[in-house]
Amino acid sequence: MAFSIRRNNRIVPPIICLLTICLLWWFIDPTARQQLSQHQYVASAQSPNKPVVPVADKPRQQSPLTNSGPETTSSNLTQDDVLLILKTGVTVLWRRLPIHLSTTFAPERIHPQNTVIYADVDAQIGPHRVIDVLGGFPKSAQGSASFEAYREARDWHAHNYYLEQAGLPGDVGTGEGPPGGWRLDKYKFLPLIQRAGRDWPRAKWYLYTEDDTYLFLPNVLRYLSRYDPREPHWLGGLGEMLGVTFAHGGSGFALSRSAWERSFGAGEDLVAKYEKFVEDSSFGDYALGKVLNDFGVHLGDPQTNDRAEGGAWGFNGLPHWKQEFTRENWCKPVLSFHHAHSRDIAMYYELEKSWNFEEKSLTYGDFYKLAIAPSLSKRKAWWDNMSGRYHLTPQSVHTVQQPKDVSDSSSKSWSQSWKSDKDCEAACQGWRSCVQWYYYQYECKLDDRVWLGYGYPETMRYRKEKLESVSGWLTDRVSAWKC
Repeated sequence: MAFSIRRNNRIVPPIICLLTICLLWWFIDPTARQQLSQHQYVASAQSPNKPVVPVADKPRQQSPLTNSGPETTSSNLTQDDVLLILKTGVTVLWRRLPIHLSTTFAPERIHPQNTVIYADVDAQIGPHRVIDVLGGFPKSAQGSASFEAYREARDWHAHNYYLEQAGLPGDVGTGEGPPGGWRLDKYKFLPLIQRAGRDWPRAKWYLYTEDDTYLFLPNVLRYLSRYDPREPHWLGGLGEMLGVTFAHGGSGFALSRSAWERSFGAGEDLVAKYEKFVEDSSFGDYALGKVLNDFGVHLGDPQTNDRAEGGAWGFNGLPHWKQEFTRENWCKPVLSFHHAHSRDIAMYYELEKSWNFEEKSLTYGDFYKLAIAPSLSKRKAWWDNMSGRYHLTPQSVHTVQQPKDVSDSSSKSWSQSWKSDKDCEAACQGWRSCVQWYYYQYECKLDDRVWLGYGYPETMRYRKEKLESVSGWLTDRVSAWKC
């Protein structure tokens, strides 16, 4: 017995030393705790048998980004690191949202627990819950003139009228229905960002999109992998108003967890604090910019002084057919398109599914080759390809300075470009940078950028009241563009 006690006494000190070392490592290296927390979160998010917890019932948890140690910027950001937020409204919900349920929110694209839909009405569409983000406003605000559309939408619904205008019996006719849905929209930005951060504290990034916007999620994840979410990043298309810089809402944007903690996570109810400012504002994304700017969060990358990556490329406020394709954005990743119809979104989704993002990002050049070039031809009648770099008319042709790469032998074509579509095409061919032209009734427009543009159907009234317009492209020159 005495030997057994002495042997156990010799074992106890090493055990105590080992436990002490483990505890010291645990407290000295907080990245270990962060990694463990993240692995647990990802495992729970990927579990197919775990029920989706309603947003309102989720407990607020400590963010793993708080007080964490140094870590290199992630090179393989995944869907489990983000919360994808989609904003819609009651007057358009049933027309615009359904396409997103099978594309933007496709389960093979992003797990349902990493998504949320905010609107000005509660709804349930299969497994997807639409949350009325304005329901938390006080009754005094909901009874004000600003919330007239909010009240009227419920009145129309109660009287069995449909707001989607789908061409079916019971639809609200053109010009009818509750007005002011767009004006009501500005009130959603602050509460949805505030609520998203509180209910999803483990997200590294909050990705915001709208019901007529499509985010190319794999491209966005690759793009965000360049940035550390523990820094206060706000990335999107640049908007400016009255000294406030902000991310254009329709283009989509990304807000890091650190940016949320610095502003909405600072302990104040910013929805209540800025209620009067929002009421006096015209746009909700501008109001959000005011709030974030006040807390030291500004659009762009503070390390490179790059205020925004969007507009000409990246997060875009236009659909693909109004988007310019240039030498400058040819090798840049496409992050979003805005003002997209359901048909556009379906096409974007199919194109995204066909692309191997493990090899490279989908660039503007890639998008052009797959979705634009196949529909182009040498010329199209009754078509406007949105050319506009040079606008030549009988009055302007002698005052507009020719580009430097117009050859001397082509100067005559330049001066006669307004006379006919053939002359306009010749002027484009004589300008070495020109890739498309447009002609209509004594005006010739030339451009070194590419647009798809739009045409006029044969039975459209426009054709009966206007003269024929002709557009043309020099596609061989575009095909020669290289990264």
